[in-house]
Amino acid sequence: MSSATCPACFTKITDKTWILFSKAKYHKECFTCHKCHRMIGAHESLKHNGGVRTCVDCAKKDDPSIGESKTCQGCGEAIDKAWVIGLGNTWHSSCFKCTECSRVIDPKEKFFKVEVDGKHVPKCGDCKVTKGIAGLDVKEKVCAGCEKEIESAWVVALNKHWHHDCFKCSHCDRKIDSKEQFLTNLGNPVCMGCNNDHFRSKCAVCSKPIAGTSLIYKESSFHHACVNCYVCDEAFKVGDHENIRIVNGKDFKHADCKK
Repeated sequence: MSSATCPACFTKITDKTWILFSKAKYHKECFTCHKCHRMIGAHESLKHNGGVRTCVDCAKKDDPSIGESKTCQGCGEAIDKAWVIGLGNTWHSSCFKCTECSRVIDPKEKFFKVEVDGKHVPKCGDCKVTKGIAGLDVKEKVCAGCEKEIESAWVVALNKHWHHDCFKCSHCDRKIDSKEQFLTNLGNPVCMGCNNDHFRSKCAVCSKPIAGTSLIYKESSFHHACVNCYVCDEAFKVGDHENIRIVNGKDFKHADCKK
């Protein structure tokens, strides 16, 4: 049984089936196109740019060249299915990695462009900062957490500088790793766990946090997959908003389902 956390809804994966993509596990229903909200199959081609997943059909509307053969900027080999776009080129997701430490870089995280052997390659934020070459004078930095001077390595977040040990969740006081996602509340960092537990709306059926779009009726919110049409008993899907009707003041149904 998997115990991973889905990066789309930030809840634990308890099902036996899931989708593995870019070293992360997703609920099957959460692995959707960000444009048409259609679920993307495990073996279906897709475009992955800046953390945004787009099915090939939607990607072709923006770029007719989608579907043509592509070459990875990192290894020079052909790209068959999924890819990422970084520094204006296409890469296998496993090839888009820091030139300094070889860690695979998620395109949605902060990275820097450097030139190696006449070719532009990425360098992760950790290596850029740790080496002290962020282009700023370290002695002029004051930590936003403890308000003391920063002498060596630091974290840049929320347009401020922090000691690594001072960059903590403002709710639970846990140190936030520079590689993990976080959100803000009143301008202060909040870890994803506290955001889910205290700041994100919960589904009235399963009580799990809701990420992205939801069904809202009166003062309650629902995951699409947690609500069934009372006529055909099928669960609603993301993108079904225009095809949903409320009857009897409490029941959801597809607009084209008749009873």
